[in-house]
Amino acid sequence: MARVRVNQLLSYKIALPMSIVVGIAVGLWELREWVALPSGYLAPYSYLGAQVIVVLCGILGGFIATFSRTRWIGGGLILAGVLSFGTFYAGMNVLLKEDRVPWLHEKMVSLGPDQKASVVIYFHKGITRQEVSDFDRYILEQPMQRPPGHGHPPFVSVYLRLLPLQANGREAIALTFSPNAPADQLNAYIAKIKADDRVETLYFNVTPDSITSDFK
Repeated sequence: MARVRVNQLLSYKIALPMSIVVGIAVGLWELREWVALPSGYLAPYSYLGAQVIVVLCGILGGFIATFSRTRWIGGGLILAGVLSFGTFYAGMNVLLKEDRVPWLHEKMVSLGPDQKASVVIYFHKGITRQEVSDFDRYILEQPMQRPPGHGHPPFVSVYLRLLPLQANGREAIALTFSPNAPADQLNAYIAKIKADDRVETLYFNVTPDSITSDFK
């Protein structure tokens, strides 16, 4: 019996510092991901993710803590969850106060067919809207670790899907690239778009509503 109590005491002594270290580490990781977001519209997902983690830790830790032999594990998990969110929330407020969040200063951009685009993608006649959606997901977007799982590359600052009446009766997409877009990534992106069988032609550095070509 004495040996069991000694083992439990050692477990408690190990669980407490481990819970503190893990909780703070997870909170700092969440904070780093939040700061590194490519755009502010993803910030709510990051905040929600931090909340989900603390809730899951609470539920799982509470369940584990109901058993005497694993009570210290459950308690440690709950503590780690609370510390992770506390670290994230406190760090977030400090960075906001110190104006150290890059995406807070992202420029507002205009959307519309009268705004100049870096490239306007025209699709072949007869292509369906579902085919355009598939093109968007599998050609224009790329996998992302952060929610929602897919997204356009960071150098795509504006995405506009044109209506047929705005694109000479065709399906079309207009993209605007950031001025500091890496040349190698941008060239590879354009080449990938050109190579797709669904694409008929590309127009560069034009406003969509200025394209008046007579398509057959």
